Amino acid sequence: MGLPRTTAAGRSLGRRPVARGLPRVGSAAHRHAAPCQGDRVCDRFDGVRVWARRAWPDQDWGRAEARHGAFHEVLLLPGGPVARVAEGLDQERRVARETLVMSLMANLDLPVPVPTPVSVPVTLAGRTGVLTSLVPGQPLHDAAWPDVCDQLMVLLGALQQTRLRDLHRSLPKPREWCGGASWPDIVHDRLISLLPTSAQEEAARVVADLLVAEQGAEPGLVHGDFGLHNVMWSGSNVSGLIDFDHCCWGDPAMDIAPLVGAFHAGAVTGVVDADTVRRAMYHRATLSLQVAAAAELAGKRALRDHALGNFAQRLAEGTLYDPGGELPAT
Repeated sequence: MGLPRTTAAGRSLGRRPVARGLPRVGSAAHRHAAPCQGDRVCDRFDGVRVWARRAWPDQDWGRAEARHGAFHEVLLLPGGPVARVAEGLDQERRVARETLVMSLMANLDLPVPVPTPVSVPVTLAGRTGVLTSLVPGQPLHDAAWPDVCDQLMVLLGALQQTRLRDLHRSLPKPREWCGGASWPDIVHDRLISLLPTSAQEEAARVVADLLVAEQGAEPGLVHGDFGLHNVMWSGSNVSGLIDFDHCCWGDPAMDIAPLVGAFHAGAVTGVVDADTVRRAMYHRATLSLQVAAAAELAGKRALRDHALGNFAQRLAEGTLYDPGGELPAT
């Protein structure tokens, strides 16, 4: 299954988040990432605050910190709960799937806290959302690999060793969030023609290569988006794991792919077996096409085009499989 070969426990790991200045109001960074708290004017999130007040009127959403993800708007109250409100098409089905997965994860004996649904999904005025518990901690976006390696590998090992009876029957299939078994057809029929001509053949090839590469992998519990942005830290210790929207029963190399993107394949190969890293590089090459497919299904054209642009840029720069230009071992 490609479990980590070394998990030296007991080390003091990680670094504290670095405080950064807020982006200029009105800038792209402000619109998509800046927190908005209390009585500060924040037009970007006025709509979701009004919606949340109607859905859950017993909470003071004016005090909530607001964030924007690729497919959700999120309101975080101090101490919880957290409102996750979907954007785009097919919200009811997507939120139902995400809520089911969160419930399954909350019932596992994982070593860190994970979000737990604290409401049923609510559909109101064309939008669907759900309340969850607040997972403590902050992500370490700029962490160095030696500082986080051991604890990330322990957490991945716990996920991959989970063997709850019939769990595989309850979890989504691989890439369900971006089309599931239809994902290759979505790429071929709806996305490839939107790419530059020079990138179209390569897009078809990396999808086909991935499907072949993952065939022999022993499946397990996969988080699906195991990047630094979804691992919470308190001081030097992992304090939680969030965002199971891409969770599935599939190739464990899916969870190594974001680490390859963040730290390069060479670093990850030191603690993960070579074949898992090889498969992770094939997964990494298609991540932009997965986001593009999910955006296409959700009717989010700007996000779709951005993701396709990322694919074309990485291809042109030679960084499709690895940010340092390394290619999968043959």
